[in-house]
Amino acid sequence: MIINGYPLDENQMKPILENPKYSLIIAGAGSGKTMTLIGKIKYLLNSQKCTEEEILCLSFTNETVKDLQEKIFINTNKNVEVLTFHKLALKILKEKTYHICDDSFLSYVENEFFESLFLGNETVSKTLGKSFFLKPTLKKEIKILHSKMGIDLKKDIHTFIKLYKANNYDDSYFTKLIKEHKHQNFLLISYALFLLYESEKEAQKKIDFDDLIQKAIQSLRIKNLNLPYKYILIDEFQDTSKLRFDLILEILRQTDASLCVIGDDYQSIYRFSGCDLKLFLNFKEIFKDAKIYKLTQTYRNSEELIKIAGAFIMKNPYQIKKELTSPKHLDKPIVIVYYHDKANVLNKLLEKLDTSSLMVLGRNEKDILNYPYDKQKYSFKYLTVHKSKGLEAENVIVLNLENTKYGFPNQIKEQKVLSLISESASFPFDEERRLFYVALTRTKKDVYLLVNKKKPSIFIRELLKWKKYIQIINL
Repeated sequence: MIINGYPLDENQMKPILENPKYSLIIAGAGSGKTMTLIGKIKYLLNSQKCTEEEILCLSFTNETVKDLQEKIFINTNKNVEVLTFHKLALKILKEKTYHICDDSFLSYVENEFFESLFLGNETVSKTLGKSFFLKPTLKKEIKILHSKMGIDLKKDIHTFIKLYKANNYDDSYFTKLIKEHKHQNFLLISYALFLLYESEKEAQKKIDFDDLIQKAIQSLRIKNLNLPYKYILIDEFQDTSKLRFDLILEILRQTDASLCVIGDDYQSIYRFSGCDLKLFLNFKEIFKDAKIYKLTQTYRNSEELIKIAGAFIMKNPYQIKKELTSPKHLDKPIVIVYYHDKANVLNKLLEKLDTSSLMVLGRNEKDILNYPYDKQKYSFKYLTVHKSKGLEAENVIVLNLENTKYGFPNQIKEQKVLSLISESASFPFDEERRLFYVALTRTKKDVYLLVNKKKPSIFIRELLKWKKYIQIINL
């Protein structure tokens, strides 16, 4: 089978031609995940197992949806339905019109909460009525926590509320948590903010994306909507939250459709927004008759790079082992660039590289601001590692590999209370490790790691065990 002008290999064809009720395709970085997904859809259509209206394909962003739609049409000449989970929820709730708020609304409510508290304004108290959560003792605790954590307190509370909703907990569970963990002032603060957030949404007649999916689930449970789907395919399945998965389970219950999911547990990097990796790792336990496939040949990275990246990620024993191979070979595809002065290092490195197909990655949005460069002379794409997933370039530069709180790995300690509603880290820096794996595997050729020589990242110290495949330069 030819997809996007390239023949699919044996490993890619196997899950395409076979037709189990439930299947998980574990696809390594650069192994042709999207091509396999499109190939599956092409086979279903050409073999007349279903019509285009009977296929539902899901992805996670508007950009990936658009890309998939275009590629499916090019390869099949059919308009297969590709949706985000939120667009799917809106389709299920087609008779309703909603004013949807994004993540910034929760941030706004949080800022109002803290500002009113520190300015002595009682608007928050009035909004929440006589709730005991805003008693003077709690206000004192909030101020103490805030003085210790600063902006990190807001971030942790934000994450807690997002995870709470993404894991499909109802309001009563908050009360249960507080009763069982009375010593957790963090819970009290989070609940106060949660109540304020929910009341503000109601007052402004808004719902958030999680509310939207929850309403779709409730609608499916109440009535049969006669959905046409025979096959459901989910891209980037490692990024699925429990709430999103509950929506899929309800659709499966109504339609008895076959389910095919594809993704890479090595690239699960969205726990902070509710992604539940257990759904991927335990797929066989959820669906007893499920068949597991592995795409183990990468067409992006060299054999040498993927060997190092694979060994690095498998330090986490909870990842699924897969032996990736590549037909490409490069002697030293990883270049460690030591520097003493951030002000000059990026310009010096750019002088040595072809920037026509170059991606520069940072751990944080503002990392690039710490590495000045000649903007008139050099042009390249700067992205956070999170936003780079699914993309590739001839060469890649990774910034901020230093052993600091906001370095790479990020060393901000997570509130232990988050483990009450979401799986806690199974291995030190497990998600940061997966994030670094994503950074390493965006390149077709070489990856350049900018390292502060005085305080190198712990990840760099670990990589140096594979000196055979690593070049070291000083700038």
